[in-house]
Amino acid sequence: MIKYLKPLIMGRSLIFKIVITVTLISVVVSFLIIKKYTATATILPPNPQQETMFGMMSATMSGGLSNLGRMSGLISGSGTASDLFAAIMQSGRIKGEIINKYDLKRTFKSKTLTDAGKMLDDITTIEVSGEGIVSVSVIYRNKKLAADIANSYVEELDKFNKETAMTVGKKYRIFIEERLKGVTDDLAAAEESLRIFQEKNHTVALDDEIKSAITVVAQLKGEIMLREAQKGAIESFNNTNNPYVQNIDNEIKGLRDELSRIEFGDISRQNKEFGAGFSMSFSKLPEIALRYTRLLRDVKVQEVVYELLTQQYEQAKIMEVKDTPTVQFLDRASPPEKKSYPRQMAVVVYSAIFSLLFSIFLIYFLEYYHHIQKTPEWQDTFNPLKDDIINLRKKIFKK
Repeated sequence: MIKYLKPLIMGRSLIFKIVITVTLISVVVSFLIIKKYTATATILPPNPQQETMFGMMSATMSGGLSNLGRMSGLISGSGTASDLFAAIMQSGRIKGEIINKYDLKRTFKSKTLTDAGKMLDDITTIEVSGEGIVSVSVIYRNKKLAADIANSYVEELDKFNKETAMTVGKKYRIFIEERLKGVTDDLAAAEESLRIFQEKNHTVALDDEIKSAITVVAQLKGEIMLREAQKGAIESFNNTNNPYVQNIDNEIKGLRDELSRIEFGDISRQNKEFGAGFSMSFSKLPEIALRYTRLLRDVKVQEVVYELLTQQYEQAKIMEVKDTPTVQFLDRASPPEKKSYPRQMAVVVYSAIFSLLFSIFLIYFLEYYHHIQKTPEWQDTFNPLKDDIINLRKKIFKK
């Protein structure tokens, strides 16, 4: 053990000089490196009411913006509205607004808008947490500009959302308005048919189970017709194959399967059942009761559809004229008080450690070189640095 430590003891003076010299240089360099600051703005995820609006917006925007690769995940159901926020902020439209707002082409000394956009990407990080909170971090030497850029990402997102929502709201309002007129006529016709049947056959008594079944069926059919209306609205906005439409189709299929089980029973089972909790399908009812049930069901369905479409119509009117913020700051970015780069203490410590390891390596290398120079092979080898290495070792070990 002493044999291995002896070279270090003999060369401790060199080790000390190298470490001190490199450490002092690293201190000077750490003060000369341009300081950079990190400003971060965070926004809350949208509330449930906004989720519907952003789902509709995503369906109309899927082919209209660049750099929205993550949007496909949202539309197909594997992402969230927070992911949509992040995708929009990374789009060329939002970055272009920020570049023009702060004249970043001149600040970054870039020749084209594309180059400025790339440099903006280099200093910006946009992330979505597991809770749906979106953060925008900008690292730059000008702390105030870093904070302004971070906040502008959120402000431009809000501006874009409001413009898009108003456009989508108008289209959606017109579409739902037309469907609502048709449903109003259908409801009046269904009520008239029920009235005529009741006058002709007098009141037909239905037990509570059938009444409950009618309510469930009406709700399911209403949900189906609402989704078909939403699907039609989206297809009128965007003629291309849209994953959001496919998602609605899947929902409609599930609702229809459930409706079929309630109306006709589960054909996969030997004992036909009137859905969960019901003992008889509509097809088992007496003729008069069956006709009355169907007429009453039609009225209930139209009432549910009318109610649901009315709600959608009111939401569409709000979207059309809404000018309130669509995003909510959790924390606005402010000029940071402390720099985030360089970490001077880390630079000095790592430099000291590196210089120590290097000097130890140098000591052992020279010792190894001293041993191999005694071999015949080494004596016959031409090496122009041979004398320099020998002299350096003598100077270090003083022998």
